[in-house]
Amino acid sequence: MKQWFISILAALLLTQAAAQDDLLSRVQAAGVLRVGNTQASPPWNFVDESNALVGFDVDVANELAKRMGIAKVEFVASKFPELIAGIQANKFDIAINGQTPTEERKQVLDFSVPYQAIGVAVFTKPDQTETITSLEDLAGKRVAVTAGSTQEKFLAENVPTATPVTYENATLGLTDIAFGRTDAGLYNRYVGAYLAQENNLQVAPAEFKLGIEYNAMSFAKDQATFKAAVDEALQSMIDDGTLSELSLKWLGGQDMVPDLKAAPQ
Repeated sequence: MKQWFISILAALLLTQAAAQDDLLSRVQAAGVLRVGNTQASPPWNFVDESNALVGFDVDVANELAKRMGIAKVEFVASKFPELIAGIQANKFDIAINGQTPTEERKQVLDFSVPYQAIGVAVFTKPDQTETITSLEDLAGKRVAVTAGSTQEKFLAENVPTATPVTYENATLGLTDIAFGRTDAGLYNRYVGAYLAQENNLQVAPAEFKLGIEYNAMSFAKDQATFKAAVDEALQSMIDDGTLSELSLKWLGGQDMVPDLKAAPQ
């Protein structure tokens, strides 16, 4: 009787483990990879003038699906702070929107190997770049950040006397800097430079750098085969030059891959 009970219990545990780890087989069988992104984060993912979804993340997602043996990508719009909840609610299979895998986020999600290496910068009006030469110069100032971003957390931890002003996306934040409604902003260097050029915004990065953030793709926890397939596909894109080509295409001729290769393991 005891042996029978143990056998049944073992079978149930195996069934449960299989159910928890079947995301890859499910998306391959469906032939569709559902990808969550904001669709408002140029040059990463955004809707262009012809109403098409384009950008670095979009091209990466399509190439990723192809290498994973998935025929189609379905993009699902989500606000950045709601990406985690979207995965947990099964609204999409993976978020490809430049999330930094913080310890807090890793409590509820799993992450791929990094696919973005982002230099974070302080943006302000061009005539103010020489007066802001360190983080300490942000004390007492109104600083624009994207809601739910690691920059928002970084500001709170490192310049507690600054007043954070949160925005849904970087375009809105940089626009308010240009019009003097905030004093400065924390954004990644690629995005800030791209948006300033595309929208003719009079903002510029300060000379000093805040280091590099490594961003990854996120998905539900305990999906070992799915993670392995994503990581293998991304590594092959790094190794064969595809990710460099996409970086050069979307980031103003700049290649992130050398910094990606230097990422801590």
